[in-house]
Amino acid sequence: MAATGTTCENDAVAVLSRRAVLIAGALAVSAPVHPANALDGPGQDRDQGDLTDLERTDRTQLLAVVTKSEPLQPEDYVPPDLTSWRADPYELRAEVVYWLEQLFSAADEDDIGLRVISGYRSYETQAGTYDYWVRHHGQASADASSARPGHSEHQTGLAVDLDSARGGCYLDACFGETSEGRWVAEQAYRFGFVLSYPLGYRERTGYTYEPWHLRYVGPQVAGQMHDLEVVLLQDYLSPHLYSARLGSLLGLRD
Repeated sequence: MAATGTTCENDAVAVLSRRAVLIAGALAVSAPVHPANALDGPGQDRDQGDLTDLERTDRTQLLAVVTKSEPLQPEDYVPPDLTSWRADPYELRAEVVYWLEQLFSAADEDDIGLRVISGYRSYETQAGTYDYWVRHHGQASADASSARPGHSEHQTGLAVDLDSARGGCYLDACFGETSEGRWVAEQAYRFGFVLSYPLGYRERTGYTYEPWHLRYVGPQVAGQMHDLEVVLLQDYLSPHLYSARLGSLLGLRD
């Protein structure tokens, strides 16, 4: 009986190992695809063959957690593929521009007018912005509203600030109460974006509520965060949630 039990246990381990290998292989697909070939639905509904370029080839930077205590690596990082946003004086990573165009097109169809008011900021630009806040508003206000150089999501080339085309709530929390702000909060995940500084999370993020600030994480992760009702990227990437997601894939959860 002991030998039979051992054999069964070994068989079970082998099955789980094969599943883990299959999952790892699916997650490690290396052939890039252009964003135009990717789906715009929730991430968990997308086949691995539909992953975007950044989801496949640059996940380290795509999902880099950048906070007051966690700087970019390296701190003077410059994205390799900065691209201009339309005719505006803003730049974002090329894939972000593509998906932002899809977001704007969908917004237009719903009679929602949006505009970009900030994109990529270099280490040097962020240093100047932060210094301005300190000089004019004091250290405490600066730390609540502006990031220190090397600690800004804007430096990743993945973050964008939006406003309504009609204005009125420029860089103000009231944007979240406008039809444009509500649409962005409800629909942005479909295009790979999440709110970095949501309402009620100041103790976690260190920043006041910024309904205008979006961070691109790719349609796969944004969709999964939406479906799992996970608000912050750092929580999505936490070991606890990762174990839960892996357990679900392996069929180990009840």
